[in-house]
Amino acid sequence: MTYLDLISERHLTNYRISKQNNIPLTTLQDIASGKSSLLFCNGKTLLELSKILKVSIEDLLNLEKEEDKKAFPKFLTKSIDSLRKGIRNQSSLIDCYYDELASSINVAEIEHYITKETADRLRKRYFSND
Repeated sequence: MTYLDLISERHLTNYRISKQNNIPLTTLQDIASGKSSLLFCNGKTLLELSKILKVSIEDLLNLEKEEDKKAFPKFLTKSIDSLRKGIRNQSSLIDCYYDELASSINVAEIEHYITKETADRLRKRYFSND
């Protein structure tokens, strides 16, 4: 699970977290994009995020790094973003978003846009109950 997956599950956005908790929006955007790591955040930011997201600091630090969106075809990035938005908004179409993502991963792998390892990692991230 990545930081963006986690905030989607909590029905939050970076903007809302920033405004309600006085954490700079740019800090949150850098974490979300993978430009900055949670490992380099100060203790106050980690503690605040831990409380907001209802996870331990250890769990925060163990989140997977966000994949570089430039490494994925646009249709796959769109499917991931749609799923996250559907989760955040508690959409009644969530099954459709999961199906779309599964199809997008399969097509991206078969057409050699992503490696088998990347496809397996995405499947594990979004479809595994571990």
